[in-house]
Amino acid sequence: MLTKRRRSLLGFILMAAGLVGFSALLLLKSETQRRETRFSDYVQNISSIVRNKLDTNEAVLSGFSAFLQAVDQSDTEAAARYASAVLSAYPHIYMLEAARAVPILEQAAFETLMRRTWRPDFELKDFPSLTQQPAQHQAYLSETWPVLFMYPPLPESSSIYGVRLETVGHLSYALARTHNNPKPVVSPVFSMYEGGSAYILMQSVSRPENLRESNRPNFFGSTMVSLLLIQTGSLLDAVNDSNIDPLVHISAVMKAGAGSESNVFSTNANNAGFLDRLILPRLTDRVEIRSTSQPMTLLFERQLRFADVLTAQALIILSVLAAALFLIPGVLIRHFRAIERAEVEHERSAYLATHDVLTELPNRYLFADRFQQAFSDWKERAEPFAVLLIDLDHFKQINDQHGHEIGDQVLQAVASRMLQATRSTDTVARYGGDEFVILIKDLSNPGSAETRAARVLDSIAGTVVTSVGELSLSCSIGVSICPLHGQSLDALLKAADQAMYGVKQLGRKGIAITEYPEP
Repeated sequence: MLTKRRRSLLGFILMAAGLVGFSALLLLKSETQRRETRFSDYVQNISSIVRNKLDTNEAVLSGFSAFLQAVDQSDTEAAARYASAVLSAYPHIYMLEAARAVPILEQAAFETLMRRTWRPDFELKDFPSLTQQPAQHQAYLSETWPVLFMYPPLPESSSIYGVRLETVGHLSYALARTHNNPKPVVSPVFSMYEGGSAYILMQSVSRPENLRESNRPNFFGSTMVSLLLIQTGSLLDAVNDSNIDPLVHISAVMKAGAGSESNVFSTNANNAGFLDRLILPRLTDRVEIRSTSQPMTLLFERQLRFADVLTAQALIILSVLAAALFLIPGVLIRHFRAIERAEVEHERSAYLATHDVLTELPNRYLFADRFQQAFSDWKERAEPFAVLLIDLDHFKQINDQHGHEIGDQVLQAVASRMLQATRSTDTVARYGGDEFVILIKDLSNPGSAETRAARVLDSIAGTVVTSVGELSLSCSIGVSICPLHGQSLDALLKAADQAMYGVKQLGRKGIAITEYPEP
């Protein structure tokens, strides 16, 4: 039973530990899902910011193109005022530019006109020669496209005036795509002449040739391209300004046509710890911004950290669960130990209620119960049984002469000898004082009761070793048999007592069997 109870205790402890662990996992999963939801909202927020910037670029370029269609061919001041208003409203746009088409055969005349009416040092330039870089592949067009207008007019960009756009490697093919194309075209990301990286959004502008005065420069002509220069750093700044989670790594890739891709920007994020990467998930998302002119892909990565899921509230709950993990087994162990102590105490109480404290033999109450069992067996199988009543001879003298402590030693020795002289199926009990009773079951015949009694008499007779030395001891035994001398405990004890009394009268130390049945 003890092993079974300990198995139950272990089962309860394991079940409690499992429930606590499962609760902790559910808590961590809940915190992880909450972080995933926040990450998804964050992705949508940043994507909306970038999408709005791209839409703004298209709107500004469309407005600038419409302005170039309407402005006088030589009114650069109006173009500058317009560009100033636009850049004030949209500071993320770095520069507005315009270039016009010049037929190849008219390049020299156009260069002369610009020197005479605009800038004495004006000349048409090839971009590789200006930047001292090797020439790159370019699209060959039937006209050249010099840059004539830039706003703001930055000193570091002044040398760009007159640069042929078709000689700029990263703009050449984008320029070619604007031919007969009413939609804006985007260039790959490139390194700017004055530093930093950018990309250009351009759109073809056409209008009827108007009459003009020959002494005024024909800046814009009838075929132009409007250009919007967007620094990638401005998009990155817009993202960083709204980046409420600096641990998210964001990278932007733009498709510039013909399957080519350019990296627009990338944010920095601190590396997560080894355990974070090993245990917690990495959140990723991909957003396709299907802009007409600036198709861009945003990639988001966020490695969850324990600091994300172990919030103050989560730590409190985990602390309670950890306390429960230690307290529940302790409570269960204490409970089961209390049950064991109660059972031991119950067994002890039951033992004390049915046994003699001194000799540890059954007392009269347990003897009565054993008698009822024997009587029930006799009624079923008709097997007789005997009751022996044993009284120690001269025991009062031992107590008076040597004290009750020596008397107790004698009683304990007598109890041990009687147990050795009887079988395990027999019951030896202390009935009170120096009186003992023995229930002998399964008698083959009434005469065997006297044989069993003689064995008990011989075991008791002799000397007993005590703390005051050896003491001589004998006993008188009366025997009654069921059903010959009665069918109740009182009747059998009375019969055995009368037989024993007869032995006492004859001088003690003997056995007597009741000679008459119960009337």
